[in-house]
Amino acid sequence: MSNRLVAATSTTGFFQEHPIVHNQYDEDASLRRASDLFLPPALTANLAPGLKAWGDRVLSRQVWAHVVNAERDLPHLSGAGFSAFGQPVGDSLVTSAGWQALQDIGISEGQIVATGNDKSYGANARLVQLPRLHLWSGSSAVVTCPSAMQDGAISILRRDLASGYVSPAYDSSSLRTARTQVFKRALERMLSTDPKVTWTSGQWMTERAGGSDVQGTQTVAERASSAEGETDVDGLPLGPWSVSGFKWFSSATDCGCVMLLAQTQRGLSCFFAPTRKLVAGQPEMNGIRIQRLKNKLGTKALPTAELELQGMRAWLVGEEGRGVPVISTILNVTRYYNIVGSVAGVGRGLAVVKAFARVRRFPKQGQDTTLSKIPLFNKTLAAITLQYRADVLLSHLTAALLGSVDAGHGGGPLTPASAEEAQLLLHIITPVAKAYTAKHVVWGLQECMESLGGVGYMENVENPELNLARAVRDSNVNPIWEGTTNVLSSHLVRAIKGRAGGAMVRAVDAWLKDSLPASASDREVVLGAWGRLRAEFAKSEDELLAYGRDILWRHGDIFCATLLLADAARDSDPVAVECARRFVREKKETFGLDNHKGDWKEVAEWDERIVYLGHSGQDIVDSEEHVVGELERLLVDFEIVLNAKGAENSDSTVWGERRASFWQPRSLF
Repeated sequence: MSNRLVAATSTTGFFQEHPIVHNQYDEDASLRRASDLFLPPALTANLAPGLKAWGDRVLSRQVWAHVVNAERDLPHLSGAGFSAFGQPVGDSLVTSAGWQALQDIGISEGQIVATGNDKSYGANARLVQLPRLHLWSGSSAVVTCPSAMQDGAISILRRDLASGYVSPAYDSSSLRTARTQVFKRALERMLSTDPKVTWTSGQWMTERAGGSDVQGTQTVAERASSAEGETDVDGLPLGPWSVSGFKWFSSATDCGCVMLLAQTQRGLSCFFAPTRKLVAGQPEMNGIRIQRLKNKLGTKALPTAELELQGMRAWLVGEEGRGVPVISTILNVTRYYNIVGSVAGVGRGLAVVKAFARVRRFPKQGQDTTLSKIPLFNKTLAAITLQYRADVLLSHLTAALLGSVDAGHGGGPLTPASAEEAQLLLHIITPVAKAYTAKHVVWGLQECMESLGGVGYMENVENPELNLARAVRDSNVNPIWEGTTNVLSSHLVRAIKGRAGGAMVRAVDAWLKDSLPASASDREVVLGAWGRLRAEFAKSEDELLAYGRDILWRHGDIFCATLLLADAARDSDPVAVECARRFVREKKETFGLDNHKGDWKEVAEWDERIVYLGHSGQDIVDSEEHVVGELERLLVDFEIVLNAKGAENSDSTVWGERRASFWQPRSLF
């Protein structure tokens, strides 16, 4: 008698085992290796317990409940911005409890902004900040956006006060004193880790006429008539300028202060203003009216608005008529946040997919057959992981350079000795890294979503840690805000062809030569690619602009290849070496090498290692002899050289102790 077939019901039959997304600080070898490469060992060891705890916190049920609430209860205007009698109401923005709680967590527990501005870390402050920001980004519902502008505003005000320059527009000692008091108090608020005290900041530049071209700004600032007794919420005087106009995009509309551009008689200038003032002892908007909130593809929890400014009282920052150079400081910081957010998005997507792959089984093929054992699936993830690994290193380089510039002196490994050289390199790397990584997060997260099949396409609010659909929607803003790909490509070309272009190119040249491993062949491949790219700079600016994206991508490939080679050379880690080899081989248009793939089974084994194992310290090998055999095969089949440079910094105990006895440096290519 045959077995009776049993039909599934809504509550019986097969149910997919629930994937568990692991603490990324524990699991993500790319993130840890990058920190190890750029930071002193004692510092990374000191930071590790806090990062592990933060990695758990960002994946907690409470945090995800806040994310779901922020995405469900979207920001809106009470009464559509008007009173019951039709009068405009300035302070009508309503945000969710979840959004507010996430902001508080980022400020008090994550201490994202405070860490990046902690002077006790010196030039390493941004490198200490980066892993906290990286881990937080995927769980933050984009509260990192106001944090970025807050962080940038801190840099502007700090530099302004440190410069000692005071505009002649402050034509009385009382005004000059008040200006200093206002700026110092604003810094105290923005640096605070108490959510009740902290101000986030806005960055209001975009207008209808100009778009990305701020020279089209139609917001106007004029000297205000005397208004004795008018103060901000701290009881400090309001600024002597009255600003009126219309801002087309303003993210972080719920901020406590703002940096903005406005036209004066002397040209486009930068201003600081608190968003609220005291009227009869009660806080009111400082000349700000929200016209409407934007309806966006993603970042829906983040309030983005159109704003009408009428008589906003503000303080001039820096030299009148020099607003763009002043506010560009904030752009370096917000683009750095964008870089880290893009890279972190891919990292979180990979974490979700790996969790799914470990538990997604195929009963017809046997009990132990999981998605993580399918070669084609792993090959797809290996390609994402390879680019992710490169981008993690690129984000760390950006952080290291920004930290050097902030501190006013050179940093550690892979950074120039002087802040001046770091500034030149940062001017090239920031637009490259922002555009490069932003394109990768859109591609990478789409692939991760697809890897989950139909469930990946769902808005998984029941299990928000798996909601890659939201992540995909949110990621599409990354190539757009803080400069589109074409805008940044044009910026890069104009910088190269500009007055300081020669110095910037020489800074890149020096960095490559200092950072590349000693192997002559390895250096020849990367420096050859750089030489071919550098030769292009002799062409006219117009011709280079027409090929701006190609110029930018090749810069990104060269920076990433150098970083991957440096990472592999420091401890001869097998997976790090394979990643460096693959990256250069697969970027044929930049480096011109043939990509010999080798035996498909061996390639599949490496795919699996790259995706799930990260580095030899977590490898599946269980004996020293196996390690030696695998590495010898690596040399023969792929003609790889592991440079012995940095051997004393090895992370792998097994490999590190024995490397010198059997490893002979040869060329990676």
